[in-house]
Amino acid sequence: MRGYPSGSSSAANDTADAEPHHGVFRVRTGTNSLVVSLICALLTAGCGSTPTSEGIGGDGALERMAVAGDWNSIAITSVDCTPRSGACAKAYATKGDACLRLAIEQPQSASAKDSRMRELLDCAEDGYRKALLKQPSTTAPSRLSYHGGLLLTLSERRNRLDDRVKEKKLDRENEKLLIAAQAARREAPGSALGFLYGASARVYRATLRPRGRDRCNDLRQADAMLRRSPPPPRELVAEQERIRGLTQRQLRENSCPRITRR
Repeated sequence: MRGYPSGSSSAANDTADAEPHHGVFRVRTGTNSLVVSLICALLTAGCGSTPTSEGIGGDGALERMAVAGDWNSIAITSVDCTPRSGACAKAYATKGDACLRLAIEQPQSASAKDSRMRELLDCAEDGYRKALLKQPSTTAPSRLSYHGGLLLTLSERRNRLDDRVKEKKLDRENEKLLIAAQAARREAPGSALGFLYGASARVYRATLRPRGRDRCNDLRQADAMLRRSPPPPRELVAEQERIRGLTQRQLRENSCPRITRR
């Protein structure tokens, strides 16, 4: 399956390990209602919503396009506001939303190496990173949606990598997700997003290692994150349970010693 490493890694040649690598926050569109609701829950523009009174900034063009759901036009619109403000941050995030929506709508056969997919994911990542940079308030509720959009973008990029990609790049893209999840946990410890995506990245990194005890540290870290995680939004409850089950199975299959809790 796409995204699972191939080549020299012993994990890559173990078909039993293909499932843990894939499907962890693997988001694809189409008629999947879970995917649609997850996107709506995470993205700042929402689904079928109108811009808030804070506005998106600029001359109103982005507002009009967002209300119309014209994501293609937003994706090619240049956002060049420079002040650190909520409106400027939202302008960048709105473009990130548009590019991420379009990326997720690409066919399942589209790899992150394909030019159109890479362009959309780069656009989304840039938009969310700039939104976080431009938002002057570290306590603004909108920051959670910006973190959520960035996490979803990085997860989508990682999961879109195909079997032609070298393991080093798989690890590099997964590390970006791991770091972003850490930032989300630090800024929003009351949200499950940073914990779930962090656990996802830990399990993924574990399965890049040879089967056995070398995987145990990352798997234990994933287990600890899931235990500490606040309750997730309803769109992610099933994913949380799946990752928890996956982590426990990997801990057993790799003979990871139990840590006695006192």
